[in-house]
Amino acid sequence: MRHVRVAVFLVAVFSQIQSAAAINGTPSWFESRIATVPSGFYVSSPSLAFDHYGTPSVSWSQVETTPGTNTVRHSHFLGLGLWSTRDVASGSGSGMLTSLAFDRSERPMIAWVNSNGTVQGSFNGGAAQSIGTDALTTTPSIDITYDLSGTLHGMYGRTTAGNLFDIRHTGGTFSSSDMTTLPGVLTVIDAAMAVDGRGLRHVAARTNLSGGNQGLVIASQPLFGGTWPSATLATASNVTGVDIAVNPNSGLAALAYTTYDSGTNTSKLFYTRFTGFALETTELQSSTGHRFEDVSLAFDLSDGLPAIAYERKVISSSAEELWLAYTNNGTSWLTSLVDGSIKMDAPAGRPRRPSLAFDDYGTSWPAIAYVDADGGLNVAFDPPVPEPSALALLAILLGVRRRRPGRQMI
Repeated sequence: MRHVRVAVFLVAVFSQIQSAAAINGTPSWFESRIATVPSGFYVSSPSLAFDHYGTPSVSWSQVETTPGTNTVRHSHFLGLGLWSTRDVASGSGSGMLTSLAFDRSERPMIAWVNSNGTVQGSFNGGAAQSIGTDALTTTPSIDITYDLSGTLHGMYGRTTAGNLFDIRHTGGTFSSSDMTTLPGVLTVIDAAMAVDGRGLRHVAARTNLSGGNQGLVIASQPLFGGTWPSATLATASNVTGVDIAVNPNSGLAALAYTTYDSGTNTSKLFYTRFTGFALETTELQSSTGHRFEDVSLAFDLSDGLPAIAYERKVISSSAEELWLAYTNNGTSWLTSLVDGSIKMDAPAGRPRRPSLAFDDYGTSWPAIAYVDADGGLNVAFDPPVPEPSALALLAILLGVRRRRPGRQMI
């Protein structure tokens, strides 16, 4: 009977550890190098995703600085902390920007924009297939994800002002068609997409507005079809970063974005969530001594709390840093320095965003893919640790061991 009690106690302890929130306290970051690119090449914006077994993967491109041969790659994390990388596609101008997602059978889907404006995709390690054409290449944008039913949804920016096309994959075949056109937009600089619990798509885009300045434009797919409702959520001299995600607990969308106002020399970081009735915006950071730029938003799948990976440039020293903004209680926000020396932009000033994702197996924990100061591709992990309640249970268990000297516990 004593052995049964101890076994039950151990189950209770480890169930407490497994149900731990992803970020509780101060994150402790560990960096893992995926690849170091040769001279004359650079890494595109990485796209990080976890499969449902809790294993991270990253899609990315090795891009030649002068127009030449680029390679789309898929890197998969292995059990001993190593990365396995395979070439997905290679050729002149391949893969200026990629996006990665896993279906419900853990099969990877990668889509990318080429420098000639074509869009391609690869499903489960298969050969590259054509998706669409006329993609915007000066400021490319592409995003794919799966909804709860296992249906692929995607979008990419087109050369027509404000125009976005969708991406679908049915029966092993890709297709694409007109999705929506954002009104009052000259150019889509960057865009992100999320799908809610009903399978409806929501888009957030940083844009050059036809009336001047830049704007954060949002649009949502209507339930019964037709024109997508849209609005300009924010305007500024520059909108320097944007991302959108859906809270897995509520099924409601939220955004993270950054702005810069040249008149006041002020850079800001915002978090906006939909409450079910209205948008609620929180200003997380404001500074005249820093520039906040590209962002990545994700939700902790264990408790539905948001976290934002964001770039910060120190004006006085030109230092480029990667930070995480997060909340333990849903109201107050904290920040953590992930890496104090990164490389924010690609050559020719091309923006390059980090990619934040949470493991969704057991204890959820965050990881961020980004480009280090030397140009290499890194992933920073904050692995889970036992919650205070779990540590207390472990302490009690150790106390039981001390009170029963000479007895073996199993």
